[in-house]
Amino acid sequence: MIISFDVYQIFILTAFIVIITPGPDTILVLSRTLATGGASGLMTLLGTQTGNVIHALLAGLGVSTLVLMFPWAFTALKYIGACYLIYLAIVLWRSPPKLELDQSMGSKVGSGLKYYYQGLVNNLVNPKMIPFFIALFPQFIDPLSGSVALQSLTLGVTLALIGVLCVGLEVLVVDKFRVAVTNNRLFLELANKFASITFFGLGLRLATEQE
Repeated sequence: MIISFDVYQIFILTAFIVIITPGPDTILVLSRTLATGGASGLMTLLGTQTGNVIHALLAGLGVSTLVLMFPWAFTALKYIGACYLIYLAIVLWRSPPKLELDQSMGSKVGSGLKYYYQGLVNNLVNPKMIPFFIALFPQFIDPLSGSVALQSLTLGVTLALIGVLCVGLEVLVVDKFRVAVTNNRLFLELANKFASITFFGLGLRLATEQE
């Protein structure tokens, strides 16, 4: 196995916390669910998670190229990633427990493919996704253990599967109970705090890790 089981376990836990933290993709998926129902919400979700896999693969290819051309660049990238993760931790800790859903989407039903593309494009054009993947994934990748791109793709697929399961469950619940769930301040506050602590810990681990 390219990625060690212990590292993979840590990644799964991290991915779970990342997924349950409300972000642009989650807002889009839940907004679509409120506007046109659970089926369209699930198709939008599949689009966003396909985008995550693409970002993971691109990040892996980019990191792999850096390692081949400039071996020292991987170390530099890890320190930059550590700073970025700690920055995210501070932002999340200070974020208000509020999920601003888009209530103006309308209730007109479209094709499932249309919603899939909407989710995919929303994910791919998000300028924060690329630095996030480049900051997060090097912690779980070992260039000496095989293909960096393949390791990154494995992590990306894992993240996408966890996203489909977790956010998919949210879609089903929101579709049933609508706005009451998305206005649960306690859940949103806990999600932000857990994510903040996780990102801070990962950033600190990345900065102090011995080569």
